[in-house]
Amino acid sequence: MLIVDDNADHLSFLRVAVGARYRVASASNGFEAYELACRLRPDAILLDLMMPILDGYTVVRKLRQNHTTAKTPIVFVTGLDADALGPLPDFSTVLRKPCHQGEILEAIQKVLPASFDR
Repeated sequence: MLIVDDNADHLSFLRVAVGARYRVASASNGFEAYELACRLRPDAILLDLMMPILDGYTVVRKLRQNHTTAKTPIVFVTGLDADALGPLPDFSTVLRKPCHQGEILEAIQKVLPASFDR
């Protein structure tokens, strides 16, 4: 699982929430996220939308253009409301900040294939 957020406190919260159930790697900006996703090929990505260097939309566009990451499930984690989001790519879902551990784990399960084995 790759977790991406430019807010250090929120990144730490997500790592703890998800790390209890999954192996995690993390990034604090979109450029680093894209590089790690290509190298690690995570089963899913928790991705903040509003970040420096590359925003979440740009990261997703680049991931979808790369054959090794094109179908990686993504859970967007954002404070934006539904009207501000715009269209989202396939294999994704949205969590609104602030979110709780149960919501995060449920969203991850929603995007992972049914056959996924932790």
